[in-house]
Amino acid sequence: MAEGSIGKYEIRRELGRGAMGVVYEAFDPTIKRVVALKTIRSDQLSGERAETVVARFRREAQAAGRLNHPNIVSIYDFGEDAGVWFIAMEFVRGRELKACFDADERFRLDDAVRIMSQLLAALDYSHKRGVIHRDVKPANVFLLDDGSVKVADFGIAHIESSNLTQVGTVLGTPSYMSPEQIMGLPVNGRSDLFSAGVILYQFLTGERPFAGSATTTMQKILKEEPLPPSTLNVQLPPALDAVVRKALAKRADDRFGSAQEFATALRAAAAASTAPAPPRDATIPDAHGDPTVIDGPSARPPSAPPGASIASSAAPRNSRIPLPAAAGALGAVALAVLAWYFVQRPGNVTTSAAARAPQPVPASASAPAPAVSAPEPGTVRVTALGLADPSDARYQNDKALLASDLKADSRGQAVEKALALLIDERSLSAHYDLLKDRLLAHSASYVKTVLRESEPRLGKDGLVSMTTDAVVDVKALQKSLNEMSHDERVDLIRANGDPKISVQIAVRDADAPGAPPLPSPVAENILKERIRSFGFRTWSEGGGEPAQRADAAVIGEAQVKRLSMRLPSSGLTLTKYALTSWTVKCVDRETGEEIYHNTALPKGVGSWASEEEALNAIGGGIADEFSRDFFLQHASVTSRPITLAVSGLPDAASEELLARELLGLPEVIAATPRPPAEPRLYDLRIAPSGAPGDRVAADILKPLNAKLGRSCFTLGPIEGDRVAVAFDPACADASVLNRFETYPPAGLYGAPPGRPRTVIRNPETLRKIMI
Repeated sequence: MAEGSIGKYEIRRELGRGAMGVVYEAFDPTIKRVVALKTIRSDQLSGERAETVVARFRREAQAAGRLNHPNIVSIYDFGEDAGVWFIAMEFVRGRELKACFDADERFRLDDAVRIMSQLLAALDYSHKRGVIHRDVKPANVFLLDDGSVKVADFGIAHIESSNLTQVGTVLGTPSYMSPEQIMGLPVNGRSDLFSAGVILYQFLTGERPFAGSATTTMQKILKEEPLPPSTLNVQLPPALDAVVRKALAKRADDRFGSAQEFATALRAAAAASTAPAPPRDATIPDAHGDPTVIDGPSARPPSAPPGASIASSAAPRNSRIPLPAAAGALGAVALAVLAWYFVQRPGNVTTSAAARAPQPVPASASAPAPAVSAPEPGTVRVTALGLADPSDARYQNDKALLASDLKADSRGQAVEKALALLIDERSLSAHYDLLKDRLLAHSASYVKTVLRESEPRLGKDGLVSMTTDAVVDVKALQKSLNEMSHDERVDLIRANGDPKISVQIAVRDADAPGAPPLPSPVAENILKERIRSFGFRTWSEGGGEPAQRADAAVIGEAQVKRLSMRLPSSGLTLTKYALTSWTVKCVDRETGEEIYHNTALPKGVGSWASEEEALNAIGGGIADEFSRDFFLQHASVTSRPITLAVSGLPDAASEELLARELLGLPEVIAATPRPPAEPRLYDLRIAPSGAPGDRVAADILKPLNAKLGRSCFTLGPIEGDRVAVAFDPACADASVLNRFETYPPAGLYGAPPGRPRTVIRNPETLRKIMI
């Protein structure tokens, strides 16, 4: 191997490094063409793996070399030079699709369908020849200057007749892997179709359907269903949801039978829409991956003609537009506060009877809570567990003080659970002592109604407990938090919820009073960027299940007049646009309450040289109407219902002990056990932010396992709001189960240090928590 060459190829520059080795741009002097030269690094060839690595590398060349398709990168040569193995392949002058996605560029629907059709054509061709790609991802899809698509890197492709890839070997990129790849099961062409479905989801929504750390992503691929694309991009034909759902089916047999069938269904679904192609801003992924949805049908650019370039500077500029950096900067300013607003909805939090204790308790402790109407807006119904340590010297001669403190702690815990809906967990922990003194110690100011209180109960953990079912005034809590932030100069980070706000801004021509107002995506985009900077997500307007509807709607209508003036000296006609009237309002979709309304024009309204400038000014003006203070003044609360399906508990006593533990967890707003069955079901209400599985793992299983001293509870499959949990049979040992009763409640494990120190006076009991 001569210096600067490998085999007959002259090395020009390094293009990149991958799992297999280095990739170079090289020149073939024999036929005068540029090639991409892929090599294996020498350190890859040392040890027992050398033979396997070379065999896999040779197989790559054989697999891709027999594929001759306009959408597949061609393989020219395979060989070895001085211990360096190489593959010479077509040098592609284009751009990786990954670079487009990483730059938050967005594609019109017709462009996305065209690119996907070529990708699927390549896969259909390779599958019919027994070659499975196994690593379909945006980094392996190249967009060429002429508008065509090339699929590269069949480097971990699996030829069905090969025996080198064994069952149990996991290859691929986590975000795009199929469930069977993650589990190390045999794969076929439908695994590639799953990966292609992930890419399609990104085209349609601007975000991956499964995201997070590698472990979290794989768990989501195995257990969770992503949101339908149309919930994130209102302009999509509903038929596309079915296409994506079928492509991302967990079972391979439930997916499309072939790439050709996938492509046919995709084109049919896209053509099913009677509306024009989505506007250029149909989906704008923000810095956090959350999409902004454009509701209005106006200002749509023409579709790109067949063969139009999408990868070069000659491509239609309205096909992909980088997200302005300002959106990310705005998000950093107010994200800490305004996620609070729609983390909650009024009237949704309702709890039933407290969990039954395994030991005898008075009837009042286990009787169902009395029938009451739904809590009024601004309140939340909570079930909490209060605790007191009878070993405290203050109680030795004053049992009435013990009862009083126990009741106060139980009600204080109800307030703390309401706070957990409003404040980020870490912020609550950091300021716990201040919040305890200013808010929890004054629970009477916030607990509007006590629906039920149990009798005190002395447990084997040495603590006395009491259950309180109460309605908490969140509006009053909110007011106190605002005062604390102002007077104490405390930055209380608000809970990271999942707010959904729809935006509708229409513009009417003042010179055509009979004409209907037209939606203005230009003005809407400006308002949506502002909303997203507050930590919100914009949402589609319309019907559907409550969980799929917007929480609030910002609605604006502006009337614009065209002013024309002819200049006598030049004969030119100047046209300007003036705002003559507007109406701006915000409606709470849960209650129908109009929480904001304004018809007064902004001060200093002038005229603009173009209609686009006028629309930009209108959008900015309406955005200025909704400030940080506005959302803080209209906070309301909600929680998410989930069903915990726990299997493997050894007996009924353990099931009832678990029910009691659930009541004491700070993040569990309410817990109601269903009748005994296998698995045992518990209806819970938790804070709405985050995926159900993540919340259960962090807020329920982690403290329970900490109390038991080992990982007895593990997360199982997740189906919507039903989360399966398995109890390890090895934990049925008496020494482990004994901790259920003799160790402090799980809610104290991982709690802010001020919480257990407030409750527990016995050093031995406190030591159990601090271990």
